[in-house]
Amino acid sequence: MSPPATAPRPPRPATVTIAFWLQLAVVLVLLGLAALTVAQAVHFDGQIDRAVRLVPDADPDEVTGERQGNVATALIFGVPAVLLAVWLAATVVPVRRGGNVARILVFVASGAQLLVCFAQCCSGGFLVPLLAMPEIAAEPPPDWDDEWETSTFFDTLYAGTDPWDDLFFPAAGLGVLTVLALSAAVVLLLALPPANRWFVPRTANEALPGPAWAMPVPAYTSTGYGYPTAPLVPGFLPPNQPLPPGYLICPDPAAHLTPGASGTSPGPTEPPPAPPKDPPDHLR
Repeated sequence: MSPPATAPRPPRPATVTIAFWLQLAVVLVLLGLAALTVAQAVHFDGQIDRAVRLVPDADPDEVTGERQGNVATALIFGVPAVLLAVWLAATVVPVRRGGNVARILVFVASGAQLLVCFAQCCSGGFLVPLLAMPEIAAEPPPDWDDEWETSTFFDTLYAGTDPWDDLFFPAAGLGVLTVLALSAAVVLLLALPPANRWFVPRTANEALPGPAWAMPVPAYTSTGYGYPTAPLVPGFLPPNQPLPPGYLICPDPAAHLTPGASGTSPGPTEPPPAPPKDPPDHLR
């Protein structure tokens, strides 16, 4: 059995076009956040080097812990941004062409963004200290807090204000909010009824307003210029018109006709009888 024929796809809705450009904007913002995360990691590594130069006798374990924490933070925030950007970039063109699978992948990526943001906010603060200081035992010594507070290396590293930090954290927060807002707009636009009908076209049977036998039939066929050419039998499709799926064809259409209902011109009739002629004179 052949698959059901699909109805002609309507033109691409404006909502899909807008969603296409918004999705591109999400990709660019995600790549910008990843680049910003790498820049922050490079900058903080330079701050560690500056603190080591100012404190030559710094504890090597403290320095190693800060460097590991810096790398872990960059991975936690940078890798998901790159993966989501690649995901959305790979689906943006298929979505514009009407791929329903690509649209579903966009929905999944938007949900993954919410999960990533939630995981980063909830677990990032706990993972970084553990990765930064793996040498600390489960039960720190009683004087551990005093050693932390009196560490010259940490005091030098975190002392004062850094203009870069004043710029990085607001920009990163604004970028995350922008990604979430644009992703929500893309999902909404792709889920609206016009976009849904475009991504999932109906079959030919579903596109019909009713059963095939209930379709109205014009009384006359017409040429390309709209002029009627020949009367048609009521209830039958015009000639040269393709039959819709499910249309029943009667083997003897003439059996359903009644006299005078076909719409055709009447046939030839017999002439009336001639009047009688006068008889000859000799017979009168």
